[in-house]
Amino acid sequence: MKSTLFLNIIFAILFVIGINAQNVTLSNEEDMKNYLSVENIERDIAYNGGRLLDVYYDKQDTMTPKPVVIHIYGGSWVSGSKIQYTKFGSLLESEGYVAVLPNYILFPNGSIEDMVEDVYNAIQWTYNNISKYGGNPNLISLSAHSAGAHVSALTIVKAALNLPNNNVTLQNLPQLDKVVLMNGPYVFDQEFLYYTLQGTTDTSNTTATSDKQQQAILQKLMLTYYGNAEISPIEILKEYEDNSIYNNFNVNKFVFFYTSLDNVVPESSSKNLIAQINRTSNVQYEYVYIEGIEHASLVRGVRGGDVEYENMYIELLRK
Repeated sequence: MKSTLFLNIIFAILFVIGINAQNVTLSNEEDMKNYLSVENIERDIAYNGGRLLDVYYDKQDTMTPKPVVIHIYGGSWVSGSKIQYTKFGSLLESEGYVAVLPNYILFPNGSIEDMVEDVYNAIQWTYNNISKYGGNPNLISLSAHSAGAHVSALTIVKAALNLPNNNVTLQNLPQLDKVVLMNGPYVFDQEFLYYTLQGTTDTSNTTATSDKQQQAILQKLMLTYYGNAEISPIEILKEYEDNSIYNNFNVNKFVFFYTSLDNVVPESSSKNLIAQINRTSNVQYEYVYIEGIEHASLVRGVRGGDVEYENMYIELLRK
């Protein structure tokens, strides 16, 4: 049972912070201008019912199979849109990839299980359809940031273990070449709440949201899921024996990315998930730790066209 102290902490956190969306949002007009200016794109492809995704690809060469990257954006589980991440898709296309950017349902319109369902189906759609855009279905990677990293990790773990999601037993995903998880929170525990609360006192690093409606939604989400082991890939894996996951999560390699000035998500979140993946499987992994940048610096940099951050992101995919 949650104590009054923890309820107060949760409300205090969510009054002053939106975990990453407010750190990276450009104006709606600029986002849409960027989005509509792209030529090498097919927009608004339906997957999983009415959910939509975009494919960024070289329209002049769909015969040469290219590596594929699915990017799952963050946004505190309550905000975000594929339109905001146009620069990710265009960057990937310019670097010789086919990029897939799906929208996924957000809280409170959907649950975390619904988000998992969307990510799961976006991966399956990509495997089944990407060859028509010049993508190699046998060379698919996934990158994800913050809340997107959490949902992606949860999806991969649940699918690999054939766990139920929305009362459907998930089947193994097609083999993923790399999974790049950036600054993700993988458990809603006491440390996450305290760490985030402490980080919000440094206003140079965190931009508070003044949107009262979004504050209320964030409060509801955290109150709903605090301490819920079923939405934590760390807690799920704790139930499995050493070296018991023989399929290695159907992933060739995990790359975890964390930054020294992240005052939103504790480093222990990545470290603990790495420990559980390493304990239960033999999958390859790499931990990339960068000094001097914040929780959303890489995302903000790519969205702003900063070459240094563009190169940093592409280098993660090539690890």
